[in-house]
Amino acid sequence: MKKVKEVSEITGVSIRILRYYDEIGLLKPAKVTDAGYRLYDNRTLEKLQQIMFFRELEIPLADIKEIMEHPDYDKEQVLLAQKSLLEQKRNRLNGIIELITDVMEGVNTMSFEAFSNEEIQKIVDHTLACMSEAARDQLVQEYGSMEKDVPNMWHMLFKNIMGVPVKESQYRSL
Repeated sequence: MKKVKEVSEITGVSIRILRYYDEIGLLKPAKVTDAGYRLYDNRTLEKLQQIMFFRELEIPLADIKEIMEHPDYDKEQVLLAQKSLLEQKRNRLNGIIELITDVMEGVNTMSFEAFSNEEIQKIVDHTLACMSEAARDQLVQEYGSMEKDVPNMWHMLFKNIMGVPVKESQYRSL
């Protein structure tokens, strides 16, 4: 069992944030001592890691909680989706970094391809195609257009991933 300070040190998540996660019910410590110390075991640290993966994708805390508490939450399926989306995010950032390097080296390029969300849009389109028409309509009603809004796209994917059977091979084929 680790105290909140130790958890903060090994994860980089501030003590204040850990307390906030406890307050909102997102990450409850495994135990609270009589003196009020929050103690975290390996299971709660694993849950914190999952929360951190979601945060890298800019998923709001309330939605992370809802997703992780969903009765059909499939950790492996969500990890596959997170991995795929983070790879897409990395590839996009690498393209932007390469473009900056070219500009710094004096290459006269007016390319805007590096800012494209095309690969993420393909994943969103595939996910939408796997859903029923009613589920798609509900998404459009809740989120509006799924185009050109990357945080909304990632958000939509995780809010609905539990009902969409997507395997890693399907993501790679996109």
